[in-house]
Formats: sequence, structure tokens, C-alpha cells
Amino acid sequence: MADEQNPQLPLGNGGDGPGGPIGAASIVPINIEDEMRRSYLDYSMSVIIGRALPDVRDGLKPVHRRVLYTLHEMGLQHNKKYTKCAKVVGQTMGVYHPHGDASIYDTLVRLSQPFSLRYPMVDGQGNFGSVDGDPPAAMRYTECRMMRIAGELLADIDQETVDFVPNYDESTFEPSVLPTRIPNLIVNGSNGIAVGMATNIPPHNLTEVINAAIEMVNDPNAGLLEVLKHVQGPDFPTGGFIYGRSGIANAYKTGRGRFLMRAKCAIEQITQGRSAIIVNEIPYQVNKSKLIERIADLVNEKIIDDISDVRDESDRDGMRIVIELKRGAEAQIVLNQLYKHTQMQESFSMIFLAVVNGQPRELPLADAIRHFIDHRVDVVRRRTAFLLRKAREREHILEGYKIALDNLDTVIRIIRGSGSRAEARENLRTWSLGTEIIIKLDKDTTNLMVEPGMSYRQIDAVLELQLYRLTQLSIDELLKELGEVRERIAEYESILASEKKLRSVIVKELEQVRKDYGDERRTQILDETAELQLEDLIADEQVAVTVSHSGYLKRTPISIYRQQRRGGTGRLGMKTREEDFVQQLIVDSTHAYLLCFTNKGRVYWLKVYEVPDVGAAGKGKSMASLLNLQPGETVRNILPVRNLTEEGKFLFFATRNGTVKKTPLKDFSNVMARGIIAIGIDDDDELIGVRLTDGSQVVFLATHEGMAIRFDENDVRSMGRPAYGVRGIDLGKNDYVVGLAATPKERKLDTEGANCACLILSVTANGFGKRTDVDEYRLQTRGGKGVINVKTTSRNGKVTAIQLVDETSELMVISQYGKIIRIDTKTVRAAGRSTQGVKLLNLEEDDKVAAAVVIPPEEAKVEPENGTLLQ
Repeated sequence: MADEQNPQLPLGNGGDGPGGPIGAASIVPINIEDEMRRSYLDYSMSVIIGRALPDVRDGLKPVHRRVLYTLHEMGLQHNKKYTKCAKVVGQTMGVYHPHGDASIYDTLVRLSQPFSLRYPMVDGQGNFGSVDGDPPAAMRYTECRMMRIAGELLADIDQETVDFVPNYDESTFEPSVLPTRIPNLIVNGSNGIAVGMATNIPPHNLTEVINAAIEMVNDPNAGLLEVLKHVQGPDFPTGGFIYGRSGIANAYKTGRGRFLMRAKCAIEQITQGRSAIIVNEIPYQVNKSKLIERIADLVNEKIIDDISDVRDESDRDGMRIVIELKRGAEAQIVLNQLYKHTQMQESFSMIFLAVVNGQPRELPLADAIRHFIDHRVDVVRRRTAFLLRKAREREHILEGYKIALDNLDTVIRIIRGSGSRAEARENLRTWSLGTEIIIKLDKDTTNLMVEPGMSYRQIDAVLELQLYRLTQLSIDELLKELGEVRERIAEYESILASEKKLRSVIVKELEQVRKDYGDERRTQILDETAELQLEDLIADEQVAVTVSHSGYLKRTPISIYRQQRRGGTGRLGMKTREEDFVQQLIVDSTHAYLLCFTNKGRVYWLKVYEVPDVGAAGKGKSMASLLNLQPGETVRNILPVRNLTEEGKFLFFATRNGTVKKTPLKDFSNVMARGIIAIGIDDDDELIGVRLTDGSQVVFLATHEGMAIRFDENDVRSMGRPAYGVRGIDLGKNDYVVGLAATPKERKLDTEGANCACLILSVTANGFGKRTDVDEYRLQTRGGKGVINVKTTSRNGKVTAIQLVDETSELMVISQYGKIIRIDTKTVRAAGRSTQGVKLLNLEEDDKVAAAVVIPPEEAKVEPENGTLLQ
């Protein structure tokens, strides 16, 4: 340290003692780890409190608060003229925020963007950016002023409602928090990354939050359940959808959660066979132009093939993205693909973190509202105390006026007799100290001994009293004002004395805010599941699923099969090898389950869309590669089912040897890859048919030799999955069951009131068929020998299949070599039980019918003029 007596002397004496070159006594050894820890902690707290996290009371970070306060100080209210943003930024930076002007202008810009804030605080004029990510114009080109709602954040700030702290250079003061009437943290949200923590609060609807706040003001014990009665969930400025409600309550309970947002779209028909997806609203914080670029990339990369054009038709009236689809494309499927691969579906991870009493805290929603209410209680109490003080000060002045007016002649005489203002001031003071003064209030006269007389403040007011105030009209106005002031004083005192009354003031102000700024919710919350499954990307359409004898399986849209008249040559529906042939055909939706029943009585699950689509003449894929079949198992029957847990539904089984069994459908709802036992099967037996019933239908069994039996389903009790079942028909020598049907006990009535046709269509091996009314088969008890169904000869062959049809049914008949024909069953003549039938399909000499399947009525749409299937 330099010698204070002789500053010319060098520091120290060059030795090793205290007077060394640097002054060893001033060097304090410290641990570098402790210093780094302390310095980093100071930096962290500076970032957390002073930059990145909002205050729980007004929902603002320091830079936002300073920008709004600067606008207020500059008088840029919503009804005043615009001012250059550069001027606002400069004033903010020079007085309150000594940082870069770019960060201040960015803050100002974001406060004005209607796609960033649910309720913008700044009214900008000029280019303030867009949802496409366009940057705003330079601050010298843009102008701004406050929005009307921003005035609610600064309301009563000049009434000592909040604490003021020195600015960075202590040249003036700035508010430590704004006395907001709006729960800004919740309605506008916030996001920021601090050190070791981050906040991401979604915006909400003002009306909903105010309603919840009002209930919590009236009932301080209200909690999350009461809040959720009003607050449905986040309400984003860009609208869109939120999928799923289950996570909202948990997120609001813990302060952390995840919401799935989706774009709001519509499907429009632009031409015959062509449609377009119109996107009107996109998820929050998604860049529209980048979204369109991403869609174009997906098309170029062949990830989505059904889009022909993408264009942006947005204008000042709203957003409109047009995604044109190719002819025949399924719009819903393309939309689901867009949800999966683009930001048309985006998640929002909520972290409700804010500064509470100088410390960062994760808050449940109810606690955040409660902190806002506590802030309003403090603001209203401080405001009322301020107004009370001002009212008392005004009352004091008015009482001085009243004294002077009631003693006007004396006061005038004292003033005229004084040599100066100061002398008049002292003379009036002296006069008032010992004089009994009469004060008249309305019609009452009250003797008031002024002790210690008129105050100097009252005397100064009297001395500055203008002459026109001596008129009777002005005197009456003063008396009226004095009465009003005293009423206000009584009101303020009652508010400060009653917590209930103070809270009623808060409720009244909140109701006014709701009336002035409340609006409808923009974001719609849906109950649908949020996660996209694979089937969401698959068109829900009817397809024909074919299975060959060797176990090859494929699906084909049934629309490719052209309807022909009976006796036609058909068309090739599945290409098979010479030793293979088509064994089974089913028709159902791509979203249905396929319950695959094997010859051994086991069942496996398969979604229809999992079956490969390889074209009409394709061979398909081996069943062994799709199902985990056991050795020796082959799939004999496939039953399509949409809902595996439906109550009151049963599966009715029939085996080759005539055994039948009934089991509840819900017993098969536990999907397992390895399959489960569906029915117990003897070694010399195998499963031939399964039907879905309601438990009270009439069962029809047909045999290879042309016999049939019809009995009530209630004759078979419900059994568990491993049960073997009971006898359904007593078979003759070398005979076996070929088909199973289930009919209702009571027929439906047609439009004319007659019973609808319920016919059994029997198809024989040589391509013959006939329709017979089920009533021609008498109802028997299960286990009997049955009656004749078809008179089998060498001409028509043995019975291959039976189907239940009506007058509107269409039939697909498949040969062992893959030839398929689609015919209207009305063209098949109705005949009695003991007939041979008519020709359905012309077969080659060594070909036989393998299967016959009825097409669902909603798919059998035929144009009468030419008999072709409507595409």
C-alpha cells in the first residue's frame, strides 16, 4: 500500500515482508472451487430472477415489465397516437434496461404478435413479423402504443400499490412488479430457459381463468377441482385442437404435463373424385412456411404419395393452406399421415415455473391463481389506504374552506389588515388558535372548537382561494364535495376493516375485466386418443381377403371385381400354383380384427390391414409368416370382428364331425401372439365354421352329402374356451359338416310390412347352386339326423358351401384354380330342399368350387343400366 504521507515513495521496500512489491498482506488465498461455486451461483440467480423467469404476480420478466412501464411513462395509451419503436426502445434502454437494443425490440415485437400472445399488450403499426417466421421491420420503421388491455396491468400504479426500486444508475425509480388486474402469467403464458431450469407455461382463456379466480376469491379453500370446473385447458392464440383431457388435470395438479396439439383441418371436394385438405389453424409456435416446406419434402421423398399440390392461400382474413390430393386418395388417411410426419401434430410440454417471493417454484394451477389473488389483495389494500389518505387530506382542505367561508368577513378583514402573505398566514393562524368557530353542515349547526386551530395547509388553501369560489353556488359545491369525501372516507375505512368487503371489490374488478376483455375459447379440446396407431394411417375400406389351400393370404379392394350375370366366365382373382387352390374368402373392413381359427381349434388375431395388398392376381403372403402357427396347424376359418369386448355376443363353433359349442366373445379379447385355445378338438376332428351370434339365434348345419339340421341356439349352453362342446347333428356314414349358418328367430319386416327373405344358398362342387327358404327346414332338437338340403348327383356334385342370403345379396364364388365370379343372388332360382340347383359358374373339367362368400350389402352397389359395380 502506498505511503499516504509521501506518495512519491515506491510501493513496499522490495523485500519479502508486508511491504513487498505487491503487498503480500492484501493477498487472501481462497479455494478456487469455492470461488467458482459462489460466482456461478451469483450468475445463476441473476439469470433466474432478473432475466429468464416471470414473476408469479404479474407474469412478466423484467424486460417486459420495463417496456410496458416505459410505454406508460411516455403516455402511449391505446387512444393516443403511435410513436416510433426506436424511441420506445431507446427510452427503455437508457432509463431502465441497460442491455442491447435488439433484445428490447424483440420483446416489444413479441408483445404485439397476436400469434405469440393470447392477449397482445402492444398495438403495433407496421411489419411486426408473421406466423411464417418473417422477421419484423427495423425499429426505425415501425410504430407502437399500448393495447387497451395493457392498461389493466398498469392500473393504479400511481397510487402506491406496488413498491418502486431504484433503476440501474439510481437516477429514477421503476416498479418491482405491476399492479395487474389480469392473471397475465396464466392467460398469456411464458417461456424461458434459465440456469438449470426452464419454464414453459401455455396461454389460457381469460374468461375461464377469471371465473376460476372469482370462485377462489369467494372461497379461499377452493382447490383444483373447483378450478377445473372453469378452466378446460390451454387456449392457444393460433387455435387448433388439444387431444385428450386425461393429462390436463394431472398437469395442473403437479405443474408439469404434456398436451398434444393438432391443426384444425377441413376436407373439401374440389372436383369429382378429388378432394383437398384445408388447414385453417395450426399448432401453437409452429412456423407455417416451414410446415409447408416439410409437406413438400414428404411428397418429393415419396413418404406421402397421394398429394398432388400444396399452396398457401392465407390472407388478412385468416389462414388457409390448401393440400390437393390425387384422384381417389383417401383424405382422412393422408391427414393422419400429415399428423404423424409433420408439425400439424405437435406436443406442448408444460413446466409451470415462476418466481415466488424471490425464489423459483413449480406451481400447480390453483396455487398460481392463489398467488395472483394474494397480489390483488395487497394491491387493493394499498390502493384503498392511499385513497383514504388522499380523501382525508382533501377533507382537511375542505374543512378549512368551510371555516373560512363561515367566517368570511373576519378572514377578509385579517387578510386586508396584513402587510404580506406571510403576515396574513400568521395572523390567520393566531386568530384560529383561540376562536370558537361555527361550522354549518347542511341545516345542522355544530360548535367546533378548533384545537390547535387551522393548519398552515388549510390557511395556504384559503389564501389561494379564488374570488369566484365565494359565490353561493361554489359554496354549495364545496359543501357537497365535503359530504362526498366523507362518504368515501367511510367506504375506504370499511373496506380496510373488512376482509370480506375487500374481496368483494376484487371480484367486482375481475368481473369488469371479464366483461371488457373476455372472449370465446379458440382451442378445442377433444376426448380422442392422442397417440396415432398404425391403423390411423390405413384407409377404412371394404376388402376381399383370400386364403389359399397352401396358406397364402392377401387382400384386394372388392371394387376391382366387375359384376357379371350368372353363368359367366369370371375373372382371375388370385394367382395360384397348379397344386394350390383358393380355400376361403372373407370380405370386411381393413380396421377389423381377423380371428383366425385353425383346424386344431386355436385362434390367432390379425388386423385386416396387416394382410398384404398385392393386387388382384397376386399370390399373397404365407399365413405362416403372419401368424405364429403351431406345427400341423392350418387356418380353416377367419372371422372379422370390430369390437372384441362387446357384451351379449357369442362365438358359435361347429366341427367336421358335427360337434357344436358356444363361447362368449369377450373371452377372446386378450390378444396374444402365440394364440389361445378356442375349442377342444379330438384328434380325428377339425373345426369347419365359426359364427358371431347374440346367443338366441337359430343354428343351421349343412353336410357334404346334402343333409341339414336347424335347431335353437339355446339348446347349446355357454361354455369356456377349452370345452369340447356337444353333438349338433348325427352324421351318416362318410358324411361331414361343410357349413354353418345362424339366423334370427324373428324375421325383419320390409317396407311393405312383409317378412324379409331369409334364404340358404347352397353351392355344390360342380358350380351349381340353389336358394331355399329357411322355413322349409323344420326346427328340430340338436343332435338329430336332419333333413335333405340338396339332392346331390354326379351332375351337380357334393355340397361345398352354404351361405345365408336375402333378396339384396351378392355372392362371390371361387374355384380351386382361382377363378372368381360375382353375381346377384336374385338371379339364382329359389327352389325346394330336394332340388339340384342351377349353374352358377362355368368350370373347367378338373376344376371344382372351393368357396362361396356373400358380399356385405353396403358394398353391393350396382348400376342397373349396365350391371357394373360403381367404383
